[in-house]
Amino acid sequence: MPADPDRPDLGQAPPESVELWIRAVRTMDREVLESFVRRTWRAWSAASLRPLAAAVEKRRAELDRR
Repeated sequence: MPADPDRPDLGQAPPESVELWIRAVRTMDREVLESFVRRTWRAWSAASLRPLAAAVEKRRAELDRR
C-alpha cells in the first residue's frame, strides 16, 4: 500500500469499480498486481478501497504459496 494512504484530498472510489477490481485482482500476476496497487491507491481514498485491500492481500498470499 502507499506510504500515505489517508490523504484527505483523494476521492471515494466508485463501489461498482471496486467490485470489478476485486474480481480482476484474483487473476493478476505479482507484477501487474503491484502496479495496479500503486496506481489505484494514488488515485482513490484508502478508506474506499478497504474491500479491495483485502482482495489484494489474499492474492498476495496465494502468489507467495507458489
